[in-house]
Order: sequence, then structure tokens, then C-alpha cells
Amino acid sequence: MTTTTPPARTDPPTLSTVLEAIAEADAGDATALARLRTCFRDVPALADSLSGLAHNAETAILANVPAGAAELFREQTAHLRKQLREEGTGSALETMLIRRIGLDYLASLQADRQRALAPGESRSLELARFYDQQADRAHRRFLASVESLARVRKLITPIQINIADQQVNVTGSVSVAAGRSHDS
Repeated sequence: MTTTTPPARTDPPTLSTVLEAIAEADAGDATALARLRTCFRDVPALADSLSGLAHNAETAILANVPAGAAELFREQTAHLRKQLREEGTGSALETMLIRRIGLDYLASLQADRQRALAPGESRSLELARFYDQQADRAHRRFLASVESLARVRKLITPIQINIADQQVNVTGSVSVAAGRSHDS
């Protein structure tokens, strides 16, 4: 009778070990890069949250913000993203748009922060206009991304039709619900 030993259980990587491996891989360590690939393959959400493009963009937006304000902005954005995710269906498109909203929200906060003057601070009229334009553009991008999410949610929401005592729930376009298919 042969006994087999169960495969060794590996614990998930800690944040500090992953960050160390990222630093080592950035310095050219091929084994660290291999460890990262394995880690990100095993835990894909970790790659998205730590080294995804959205995370890098967020870090770049907050690069010149003092640490306390940056942490506050990150928390506000995380709370906003969480609320938006709870309201939605969880589709990949919604997730992408929610990330975009978070980035645009951060950029808008940063632009508003740059536009504001500290007590006793002064600026040239040209510089004040520049910061006003930057803040206005950031706010417009934020509103456009929110509008895009609203449009997507409206399109993916099922249609409910009540006819007398019968209720019909239809998912898809109205033309399909009315009996006309796009294939005919």
C-alpha cells in the first residue's frame, strides 16, 4: 500500500514580500521577476491592485500631494469605488469605468487643491487662470466618466413589462423584446 503525501500548502504572499520582490525585479533580479509572475498568476487581483495601470496612474496623480492628504484622497476614492461597485452588476465594463471614475475623481481633487491658495499666498493672473482651467478640465473628465457609467448601467438594466396580470422580464434590447430580432 502506497501512501501519498498531500502537496505542500503554500501561504499567500504578504504585502511586504510582494513589494520587496517588485523592488528587486525593478533592479533587474530575474528570480524576483519569476516569483512575481507566479504570485500574480496565482492571485490576479493582487496584480490589479498593486501594479495595475490604474494603481500607477493613481500614484502619479498623488505624487506631489503631502502624505496625509494623499492618504485621505485614496480613502475617499476607495469609498467611492466601493459604493459604485455595490450599486452595479459587476460586469467587466462597469469595473473599468469605476476605476476611471476613481482616477478622474483623484485628478479633480488634486486640481482643486492646486487651484486653492494657502493663506498669504499669491499668484499671477496667468497662473491662476491656468489652475482654474486645469480644475475645470479635471471636473469635466470626472463628470464624463460618471455619465458613461450611468449610460452603461442604463443599457444593461433588464426591461420589465407589465401587461394586465402578466409580468414579463426581458433582458436585452427593446427590439428583441418586441419580437423583432437583429438577425432577420
